[in-house]
Amino acid sequence: MPDRAPADLRAALLSRMGIPSWQLRHPLPADATGEPHAATEPQGLWLVAERLPARSLLEDLCALLGITPAEVSLHPPGPLPAGQPRWLWLTRPDPARPGALVCPLNPTAADKRALWQQIRTHHD
Repeated sequence: MPDRAPADLRAALLSRMGIPSWQLRHPLPADATGEPHAATEPQGLWLVAERLPARSLLEDLCALLGITPAEVSLHPPGPLPAGQPRWLWLTRPDPARPGALVCPLNPTAADKRALWQQIRTHHD
């Protein structure tokens, strides 16, 4: 991705996710700028699915979460290994994991907006 000012990058990411910038009421959280998280926090994202989503969606999501695609672990549906990821992405809601991000692998614009709202809720 070419070098861009943070505001330009943010606008591009929001546009790709189908979210007009005028809908936002809060700025992106400080840790979504791409800066590394503190070493004491669990790192990365666990995705419970049969496969990874489209590369563009994964890259956009990682940029919003402040992680790299290399920090994503794909886990088949079923029991998760021991440990606690910083983020957990499910393709279907699970009442046992109410704090997980929920979004299908092939999301509609509405699904992407819902995912953005979930991320904002975790950061507020």
